[in-house]
Amino acid sequence: MKYTSIFNNENGENTFLIYDENTLNGVIIDPGCKIEKIEKMINENNVKVKYILLTHCHYDHIMSLIPLKKMTGAEIVSGARGSLNIGDPDVNLTLHGLGYEIKDIHSDIILKDGEELVFDSLKIKCIYTPGHTSCGVCYLIDNDLFAGDTLFLRSCGRWDLPTGDMEVLFSSIKEKLYTLPDDTAVHCGHGSDTNIGYEKKFNFCIRA
Repeated sequence: MKYTSIFNNENGENTFLIYDENTLNGVIIDPGCKIEKIEKMINENNVKVKYILLTHCHYDHIMSLIPLKKMTGAEIVSGARGSLNIGDPDVNLTLHGLGYEIKDIHSDIILKDGEELVFDSLKIKCIYTPGHTSCGVCYLIDNDLFAGDTLFLRSCGRWDLPTGDMEVLFSSIKEKLYTLPDDTAVHCGHGSDTNIGYEKKFNFCIRA
């Protein structure tokens, strides 16, 4: 597996490109950057994007979802609630965040909790981690966790937006993420990378 990322200066979101270095088939996780920047990243790495993986529904993670799907023909992948929430402007907050609504769109592939998306050398495990939103998931590839807005460096996602729940979020982190090996790398939806062992000791919101 190889991966790279780009950063959206306007909303602080990280968009990830993960791919098989032999076949150059890959996925985009959370297309929250401008489509031009995402296209440049794809072209610079000569990757064929087969899937668009969503960690959750918020506008800053799906901003370029529709143009990216049109450009690549990739299938949208999420958890079950994600397929509902991405097309619900009351939950995805696109009117507030983008100035227009993203609606009437659903996932092409729905992964169950613990289910893997497998292609080429990549095995991408979907881990349900609701709390920041009801549809939150993380994706585990080998020893790399792409955590969306569930877990941040010394922090975690907020829970005061539609479908958020503090107790559910803390339970997701403690029961689903803090049970992973301490050396699991965490690539966050906003901010810098961290790892599970560090967060268990030093996270300001929840420690093991």
